[in-house]
Amino acid sequence: MKKISKFEIRNLNLCEKGFTLIELLVSVAVLAVLSTSVFLGYSSVSKNTELKTATFKVLDILNLARSRTIASLATSSYGVHFEQFQYVLFKGTAYDAGDANNIFYALPASAEVATIALSGGGSEVIFDRLTGKTSQSGSIVVRLLSDITKSKTITILSSGRSDIIESALNPSGTARIADTRHVHFTYEQSIASITNMVLNFPNDIVTQNVNFLSYYNAGVFDWSGTVMVGGSPQVLRVHTHANTGASADFSVTRDLRYNTVAKRLEISLDLENVLNYNAIDGVATTTSFLVSNLQVQ
Repeated sequence: MKKISKFEIRNLNLCEKGFTLIELLVSVAVLAVLSTSVFLGYSSVSKNTELKTATFKVLDILNLARSRTIASLATSSYGVHFEQFQYVLFKGTAYDAGDANNIFYALPASAEVATIALSGGGSEVIFDRLTGKTSQSGSIVVRLLSDITKSKTITILSSGRSDIIESALNPSGTARIADTRHVHFTYEQSIASITNMVLNFPNDIVTQNVNFLSYYNAGVFDWSGTVMVGGSPQVLRVHTHANTGASADFSVTRDLRYNTVAKRLEISLDLENVLNYNAIDGVATTTSFLVSNLQVQ
């Protein structure tokens, strides 16, 4: 049998070590590529979520300013002033940057107000007392700084109502995805005395209380907002589209364009539980004797 010299053994060991080092370097390179892909994917989803949440927050503040004006809170009008990286809820018929009553809201670092296109050319939307109308109708565009093709547009009507326009919410060439989470129902009782709406997500122990009167005017209730539930933004709009005085027709908008994760949800008006969504497929049901004509839209 041929004997292997110490020199040959040392060379063999070096080759084995060299091969192991190459494997290690290849593994590290593969892991680096995979990690980068995962990070970029997560970053993109995170920024899109921030854009969506930020836009609905702007919408909420516009609706809040209008609601305060209609309610004549502190016998005053209210408005919203827009800048590139922030917006301001203010009191009065003109914006004063030094007013102590101003409430400032910063956009997330990933977003900006890209376009302010309002009648009169200003940067404020001011609502008229009693009617809630505005002379500054137009639109506000919020977009991502890292990708200016990603944006959402809020439209403000002369009636004072604001909403995110359909073209900004839908992917190109698509319409709202009809599903069981978007429903209409009739509440068989006067809503004039309701003081509170409760959105309860029992599986995640999250509850959102909404002052009903702040969003109720002249027989019309209209609330929209975003509730963070278990790291998932739940975007909802609850509003009436008919009110006879003795009963009211409600609509709950909660469709698949921007509620991709089904969450169990219970909606109550004061102490009356009117609507329940399960956490499997988002099917809406009711057990309330005050609710009738529940229809999926």
